[in-house]
Amino acid sequence: MPATPETIKSEEKQTYHYPLKTNYREHIHSPEGVNGPVEHSMLMDMLKKMDADGHDVSGAAAEVTAMLSYIVGIGAVLRDIETHAQYVMAKTKGY
Repeated sequence: MPATPETIKSEEKQTYHYPLKTNYREHIHSPEGVNGPVEHSMLMDMLKKMDADGHDVSGAAAEVTAMLSYIVGIGAVLRDIETHAQYVMAKTKGY
């Protein structure tokens, strides 16, 4: 195959850079850190770039989407539990 700009580009190795940010390892284990990827996910960004470069990442993207949906769902459940606990505490103060 002759070397054309298209074939050269397709043969180039794509690089992806998502380095660990300072203090991110500690931050990711906090409630805010866990919810952060719901708003902006480095992993989803990388998968989108890989998809745009011609890689089939549909399985990985489905897994990440499921995990992010689970995080959102757990957040809603925890807020409901907190609201119910506040209600129960308010009711017990009257007895």
